[in-house]
Amino acid sequence: MELQILKNEEKRMNVIMFLFLAVIPIVAFTYVLLFNGAEFKRDSIVLLMVLGNLLVRLFQKQLGKYAKYFYIAILPVIGSVVIVLGTPACYGAMVEAYFLVLFLAVPYYDLSLIIVCAVATVVPNVIAMIIFPQQYLAMYTISIWIFAYMVYALALLVSVMIIQRARSLFLAVEKNEVEIENLLDRVNNVADQLGEASQVLVGTAQTESASTQELSAISETLLESSERMLDKSERSRDNLTNLEESSHNMELKMQDVNRISQELVEISVSNEKALNHLMGMSEEVKNSTNQTMAVTDKLLTESGEIGKTLDIINEIAESINLLALNASIEAARAGEAGRGFAVVAQEVGHLAENTKESLQNVNDVVTRVQMGTNDVSEFMNKNTKQLLEQNKVILETVEGVRKMMDLLKKSVEAIEQAESIREIQNREILGAVEINEEVVTSIQSENQEFSNIASMVQSSSQEIVALSEQVDNINAMVEQLEKLLERE
Repeated sequence: MELQILKNEEKRMNVIMFLFLAVIPIVAFTYVLLFNGAEFKRDSIVLLMVLGNLLVRLFQKQLGKYAKYFYIAILPVIGSVVIVLGTPACYGAMVEAYFLVLFLAVPYYDLSLIIVCAVATVVPNVIAMIIFPQQYLAMYTISIWIFAYMVYALALLVSVMIIQRARSLFLAVEKNEVEIENLLDRVNNVADQLGEASQVLVGTAQTESASTQELSAISETLLESSERMLDKSERSRDNLTNLEESSHNMELKMQDVNRISQELVEISVSNEKALNHLMGMSEEVKNSTNQTMAVTDKLLTESGEIGKTLDIINEIAESINLLALNASIEAARAGEAGRGFAVVAQEVGHLAENTKESLQNVNDVVTRVQMGTNDVSEFMNKNTKQLLEQNKVILETVEGVRKMMDLLKKSVEAIEQAESIREIQNREILGAVEINEEVVTSIQSENQEFSNIASMVQSSSQEIVALSEQVDNINAMVEQLEKLLERE
């Protein structure tokens, strides 16, 4: 524990040590120059103490609490150097300076500083005495040095005893000062607390009176608010009943809309199938028509072949006429003309054969034309049936669309009715919301009143407790004052 009085002493002693180390080396150097035959250059080494002292002073803030150790160590450490390097026996008073530094370390009242001072004095000088015995023996004999160390040890012991005793006295003094200050503070606190307790008692009495009046007013307000809240609750219950009925009607209408929508979906699926079938039939009619056109083209081609055959027959007829004419001419001739007639008859036979073949071709062509005609008739009948079926599908589709339109009208009507019910619901909901908002506001107001009552009750309770505590505090203060007076 570092006492404040010792901190103050340390600051003052640092200043004293700085002045001591700044003056003593200069005085000693001047003295040995004038009276001990010292050499200026050789013995000016003692001025290193001044330089070290200035350096410690310059960095004293950075060194902080360690600055005092450097102040104490400067003279004994540099003193051993001066004894070794200076003129022999010139600084004979150096031992006395060691004792002086030890005595200057005592007012710091710090045992660690005494230890540092002893180590800084004994260790360098013993080492220097072992290494350079002539310089030390030039000052004193070995017996005097032993006596000096013994006296230094005794002075060190005395310094330790003085420091311990002084620290215990300082500690007792500071402890007494703290106790006195605490005692004065406690007396002041007791006086202040007595004044505050009196003010609190007066304020508590006034607050209790005001709280009672405020509780009465709040109770009347809560009674009126409860009656208004009961009326609003009944109105809210009626609105909720109407809202429940509207919701039931809305549910029925939505069921109708759902049923109609399902029927519309089923009709739409049926119409889609019918239209797909109609498209398939139209494709078949198209194919049948194409086949009819092909047969018709074939019939036209066969008819062309019949025309060619008839032309051949016409040519044959003309040839027969010519041959007949020639045969008549040749027949008129006799004799030799019989040969020509035979040739003509032969040609007529050839023409007859050709005519027979042509007729056969004509028969074949006619047969093919008849067959093609039959195919055309069959295709036409098939197309007629498909067209009838197509018309039937179209009629069914139209009927389905008509039903769909009727259902759509019903759905629109149901939706309009649902919209009307929704508007009714909205009005009921708005009414219920408004009433609920009023109820919420009333509840919040009542909650606030209840909170105020609770706060007032709690405040009253706290004030009663505070009164009790103040009474206890006053009794305790009286007892403390009695004890303090008895102690005095």
